[in-house]
Amino acid sequence: MSSDGRAAWSREINAYTRAISGAYIFGVPLLFTMEMWWIGEYIDRSKLLMAVGLAFAANFGLSWVSGFRRDSSLFASVEEAIEAVAVGTITASAMLLVLNRIALGDPIESVAGMILVQAVPLSIGASVANEVFGRPGNRRGKSGHQHLSAGKELLSDVGATMIGGVFIGFSIAPTEEVPMLAAALDYPHLLALVAFSLGVSYIIVFASGFDRPHPEGVFQQPITETALAYVVSVVVALVVLYLFDRITFGQPLQSIAQQALVLAVPTTVGGAAGRLVV
Repeated sequence: MSSDGRAAWSREINAYTRAISGAYIFGVPLLFTMEMWWIGEYIDRSKLLMAVGLAFAANFGLSWVSGFRRDSSLFASVEEAIEAVAVGTITASAMLLVLNRIALGDPIESVAGMILVQAVPLSIGASVANEVFGRPGNRRGKSGHQHLSAGKELLSDVGATMIGGVFIGFSIAPTEEVPMLAAALDYPHLLALVAFSLGVSYIIVFASGFDRPHPEGVFQQPITETALAYVVSVVVALVVLYLFDRITFGQPLQSIAQQALVLAVPTTVGGAAGRLVV
């Protein structure tokens, strides 16, 4: 493959990772809302099609002024709006599978309804990601941040992860969805949940190409920073669950761990977003 071909593929992959990142950053709270699951199962199919049409219209407008690519022509905006809805559908499917809300043996209409309802806000998140976090190559004047020592960089990353995790976690921890999801997860799903959280965190911060300095340091490398941020996100999840009396010291350790790993999905997403903007 020629260098131009590789560059084109690299731009495509970068565009889609930004879209996936934006989808999860903006849509993750609704993925943890039981009313959204139930609506998807029972919504009238004509209304569901209207919702998808509304998502396309909204994403077309967003693609025209922003989008996760740089081309704002009419045809490109239509194409990108379709892709944004597709990204929303794929990201919703992945999250719902990991959370055990859908399974391969479930009725196809029920699964499709649940996915498409969730795909609406996720697709919009995919379209607006560039405007919120900046486009690749656009430095935003964080020169002071780049000159921090390795220790201060570490504290900055940990602090940003905690801030973003608390911001998202506080809106989800008090709900009944967390223990409901935790009770339905077996060990394979819990392992998938950990892998999913680590993967999404890596994609948002390192693979998406959003504007972010990359300082040197042991804990600023992609693998180590992602692992450390996940540990911080799990701790944030435990603290927030304790504050809202969702877990207690007398509770079985397995129940505590299950709820923490469930809540760590949104706190990890929030922590990754925090590291982008701080």
